[in-house]
Amino acid sequence: MRFWLLVALIVFTAYFLMQRMMYPQLNHNSVVDRLSHPLDTRLRYRIGDVDPRFNLSQDQIKTLSQQAADIWHLGTMKSLFVYDPNAQLSINLIYDERQAESSARKQEIRILENTQQYTQNEKQRVQQIQSELDLANRELEIQKTNYQTKVDQYNQLINMINQSQQNLSPYQRQQLEQQKEQLTIDQSQLKQQLDAYNQKVNDLNRQVDQLNSINQQFNQSVDQFNTRFQPRQFDKGVFDGKSIKIYEFESHDDLRVTIAHELGHALGLKHNTDPKALMYPTMKDQDLQNFKLTTADLAMLK
Repeated sequence: MRFWLLVALIVFTAYFLMQRMMYPQLNHNSVVDRLSHPLDTRLRYRIGDVDPRFNLSQDQIKTLSQQAADIWHLGTMKSLFVYDPNAQLSINLIYDERQAESSARKQEIRILENTQQYTQNEKQRVQQIQSELDLANRELEIQKTNYQTKVDQYNQLINMINQSQQNLSPYQRQQLEQQKEQLTIDQSQLKQQLDAYNQKVNDLNRQVDQLNSINQQFNQSVDQFNTRFQPRQFDKGVFDGKSIKIYEFESHDDLRVTIAHELGHALGLKHNTDPKALMYPTMKDQDLQNFKLTTADLAMLK
């Protein structure tokens, strides 16, 4: 009886040692987990401490962590992780200067986006005004031409009368006087239209100068932003062998991919050189909203 107990113990121990070698993630499960789920090779995790300054509930973090695990499940067609409120491995959100910097980055992005939108709206408005002024200018040129034609005709008529030295009747004099008065009125109206047009041109030039100044300030702000806020490193999250600690994220998509990255470390994976991969050390070129494991990620897993 003792012999068979000893054999069973040896077989049982060998099985668990082999299982841990084949599935290194099991090293992060508790002994109780491995004994109570001897055939389950999934890494068990739970939600630990969540700083309230992140404004996320435990349920929200749980949902995002399950979505992070799904990135691996869908990419490998295997179930590698399972949520367990009693798991040894915990995911913790710790607020420090990194998240404060991230919040500042988000605020600057909002300001830049608002400025860019305002600039685009102003540019469209300036273009619309320019189009209206172009049309007004063409109409003024027509009116100036018509006015000058009337003036030339009036002057020709006066010259003809002077050359002929004929006496005009009272009616003819009245007609000439009315024609002269009408030319004076037309000249005054044309001058008012030209003054109004020139005022609009001056206003447009001021708006263009203001728009150019805003564009220059915007470009300077972008340069300052790029200088201050470098590509975000994955050291905003860390897997220390016992727990996953997240220090910074900008959105739910960002947090989900960050958790997935740290879960990759829990699987025993290191960083790789594919800038679009989950296990690339810098979050820059990854598609956060629709992320899928890359060939480089799968190759490391194999």
